[in-house]
Amino acid sequence: MNPGIAIRSAITRLTTACLDARLPLRVFLVLILMFPAAPLFADENRDTLVAATDRFEFHSNPRVALHHFLIAWAAADHDEWPPYALPIAERGYWRIVLDDEDERAWMAAAEVYAASRGRSVVFDQGLIALRDWAAGTAAKEPIAASDRLLADALEEALPLYQRHWWPAHDTQNRAWIESLSAALRAIENDVPQRLEAAYGGRWPDARIPVDVVVYCNPVGAYSTGGRVTISGADFGNGMPQALELIFHEASHVESLESPLTTLVQEAFRAAGGEAPERFWHDLIFFTTGTITQIALDELGQHDYRHYGEVGVYQRGERWAAQLPLLEQYWQPFLESGSADADERRAALEAVAERLLSE
Repeated sequence: MNPGIAIRSAITRLTTACLDARLPLRVFLVLILMFPAAPLFADENRDTLVAATDRFEFHSNPRVALHHFLIAWAAADHDEWPPYALPIAERGYWRIVLDDEDERAWMAAAEVYAASRGRSVVFDQGLIALRDWAAGTAAKEPIAASDRLLADALEEALPLYQRHWWPAHDTQNRAWIESLSAALRAIENDVPQRLEAAYGGRWPDARIPVDVVVYCNPVGAYSTGGRVTISGADFGNGMPQALELIFHEASHVESLESPLTTLVQEAFRAAGGEAPERFWHDLIFFTTGTITQIALDELGQHDYRHYGEVGVYQRGERWAAQLPLLEQYWQPFLESGSADADERRAALEAVAERLLSE
């Protein structure tokens, strides 16, 4: 076996163990730095596609990773990377790693990327265009002139990134994908059928592409244009909740999200009011959590906890009001596996009526 491949294989196994134990990212980075850098670059230009299942394809792409890394770094430089987000471990030792020339080049790229501050990777069309170009799914030309500087900065910083940080990030990404893949294959036909029934929508015919990075947005995952970006290092994205998160993000594809938002609007209007602003997204959290729990329970894994149970369900008064109603009226519909439109509508209208009456 090629020495570089053997070393990467060993590091991947170590990293998977770190992920399973939910060790901090800094522990993983120490493990990476124990190995010589040169063999890790033996095939740095390999295909970004790491794994494909029936429903998803997982990528580890240095351009996509660097794009998000620079966004996070620039935000942190200006004290705008929130405390709940994954800390940028590299900021603790970067001056030791980089020589003077590389330091100047990196800081120049980070300063250009300061133009991304305050912009949403989910809703800002300029950042979406940059991400699509970085992923290789769109040309550079459609990028707005004002954002071309960011694209140029990324290209200039890419060789530096590949020398110093990409080997560790790539290994982290691949270990996360490996930790997820087998369990995902076991439930990825059942869960999409149940989501279609719940939303009244349709799972896309093509595989959903997933870009795995170390640093994503502050909450660790997002979806735009039918493509998912997720952090494989975020402490909340480990197994088994990673399964739920993948299906949560997949729920944002147009053919699933659009029927759901229409269903929510119609249910609340039938109940005599309007849906709370974030209710449709909260419904995705609860629905994907419940359906993942059902699928794993059928495989004999009876102790699964929703992603929301370890954080989201504790946020704000709205969850205190809506969670019991979702458990009482929506959960039985999900557990039934019914795709009947009248049953779906009745279950959600029951939630809406009681939520509006409180």
